[in-house]
Amino acid sequence: MPTVGFFVAGGIPVQVYTANSALVDQLAPYPGVHATLVSASYEDRPRDLPEPPYFIGVEDIALAERIRGWLPPTMAQFLVRREHRRQTRPRGFLSLLPPQADNRQQVLRRLSALRRVDTLMDLARGKRQPLILMYGDPDPDAVGAALGLAAIWKAADTTPLIRYTGEVQRYQNKLLMSWLKHPIEQLRASEQEDADLIAVVDAQPGFWRENPPRAHVVIDHHPRRDDTTAPYLDLREDYGATSTILTEYLSDADLPVNRQLATALLYGIVTDTDDLKRNASSADIRAFDLLHTRADRNFIARLEKSQVPMSMLDYIAWGISHRVVYREMVLIHFGKVPTVDICVQMADLVLLTCGITWVVCAGVHEGRLIAVFRGDGHRQDVGKRATLAFAKIGSAGGHRTMGRAEVPLDGASVSDSIELLVNNLFRRMSPSRRNRFIRILKGHLQARRPTDPDEFELAS
Repeated sequence: MPTVGFFVAGGIPVQVYTANSALVDQLAPYPGVHATLVSASYEDRPRDLPEPPYFIGVEDIALAERIRGWLPPTMAQFLVRREHRRQTRPRGFLSLLPPQADNRQQVLRRLSALRRVDTLMDLARGKRQPLILMYGDPDPDAVGAALGLAAIWKAADTTPLIRYTGEVQRYQNKLLMSWLKHPIEQLRASEQEDADLIAVVDAQPGFWRENPPRAHVVIDHHPRRDDTTAPYLDLREDYGATSTILTEYLSDADLPVNRQLATALLYGIVTDTDDLKRNASSADIRAFDLLHTRADRNFIARLEKSQVPMSMLDYIAWGISHRVVYREMVLIHFGKVPTVDICVQMADLVLLTCGITWVVCAGVHEGRLIAVFRGDGHRQDVGKRATLAFAKIGSAGGHRTMGRAEVPLDGASVSDSIELLVNNLFRRMSPSRRNRFIRILKGHLQARRPTDPDEFELAS
């Protein structure tokens, strides 16, 4: 009966053959159902047997096999019965529904997500000024996660501020924020002090070397720092994106996800997982599948085709010409850079080189040494390399395929930053080889710097 109801509710006509006369009477009121009484032995094949699929709803396996003898050769044969522990399904039959164990896991996961959403909403209710913080120059994953959390808190009748603490530099991120038309702005001096609820997304308070925020909520997919504490924590290192976590919250709580929010969440997932090719989990794939029909994929395509600003072309050319190759690794030090995104773009590009398994691109920006790590994830864990090399003297971490380190230079020169980079990155290397590395990189900084892109513009 439940199986019949499932198809009737979908407007699908059903032909039932049964030896149970009471069942025929039960099915009589169902529109679109025609029930036929057959012999108790189910030995005679009905003359008007319809086209597949076929559903055999009996408990007796021998009887099910007998009924299957009626059927023409087809794969569309389902055995519908109560699932018993340690009971295997007979060969040749399909199962209409997923195993109970799978259903149980899905229900438990959803219940866990609902408890988390309840907690987040309880924290927000009655708050005067919640604040959602993103670290530094926010990437699309941070933006998507922040908007997702804001949607949950708005459902609790409060409107949070969404702020970042650095400066938006990458063109795609500026374009995304402009298209979203949501007040996502740089943090103002008094806003953190005035906030009565602070959430950090796609980061952890320890990412801020100076004045880390007093976070009540931390939601992140980066490896957990030893100093990360908050009343509410959801840290999932096995997820490829923080936007995936927020997508689960919204989906499991059946909260509305409009086109703009779906676009921001989807773009956050595809950028952080490199279109599901890097650090993507089954949860990321589920979230992608949920969002991609709701998002504005034409706008995402526009973002993906605007990857490299004109001003970066000469930095890319300079970096390729001044690389140092050591075994399966490429190291580039740009000296002073106007934006850290140069190191990010360069590292992603150089990793495509045949025979290269990991890349480090470094530069000096606003008095800090920035080192961006990329790896193939097979032979190298670059997040661990970044942590081992720089965590004790700065901020460092990441995943198997991507990492980052930031070290304050405290007035040291760009030339000194080269020694700092090499000596900490290659501690096990012989001093003579490290010195050779340092000499080469310092020599590269004497070369002509990247050209002003305006020189290539044809005057109108």
